[in-house]
Amino acid sequence: MKGQKVSTFTSSIPAVSLIKCESMCSLRKRNGMCNICGYDKTSKTCFLSDDNEDDIILTSDDRKVVLKPVEKYLVNGGDPVSDAQFSASSVYVNASNHAASGARLHSLPSPTSIGAWGAWTLDANQYIQVQLNGLSQVVGVAVQGRPINADGCCNQHVTSYKVLYSWNCQQFLTVNDTSGMAMTFAGNTDQDTVVTSMLPKQVSALCVRINPVTWMNRSVLRFDILGCRV
Repeated sequence: MKGQKVSTFTSSIPAVSLIKCESMCSLRKRNGMCNICGYDKTSKTCFLSDDNEDDIILTSDDRKVVLKPVEKYLVNGGDPVSDAQFSASSVYVNASNHAASGARLHSLPSPTSIGAWGAWTLDANQYIQVQLNGLSQVVGVAVQGRPINADGCCNQHVTSYKVLYSWNCQQFLTVNDTSGMAMTFAGNTDQDTVVTSMLPKQVSALCVRINPVTWMNRSVLRFDILGCRV
């Protein structure tokens, strides 16, 4: 984006094109980095930085450009988590076919799973948790309802939820809005539409919890987490 620059940088590479700088920045992202890069069109210098999007400095010099990382699915993307990395506060009738590990985005019903996680207790204290494959910058959440099975069951989805995160999977913080209040995100209005919500500010997390607040018929969902590895 024009008129922006990185706050600090770890190395600079002179005499490269913007396309080459984008390529070097993308390579860092594939290697697990989640940091922005900067580029000066005048000096044709690429700046590799440990900054993230919260550290961007606005400038009137439109020859300075910031290259931002491309977010990806951290649960079931190119480096998916294992089933063992899911957990939940409760599971409907303690049945394995409602287990948290079945809650990956776009999951479908199978002989062993309804294709979603279903909570047993119907209150606003339930959650599904995933431990990511490493500390990550989390920027958003994508949710779906329960997929309809062959006999037409069941119209169940989460209509609003909160997000909690932790760097050690023990102490959790709730994502707040810009006024410092716990933020409630809009969920689904049907079974299959993916509803993506971006956090007001990216957070560093190893574990993320989705805490359903309201739902249609039962608290059932599929989900993924948007972000990139640190």
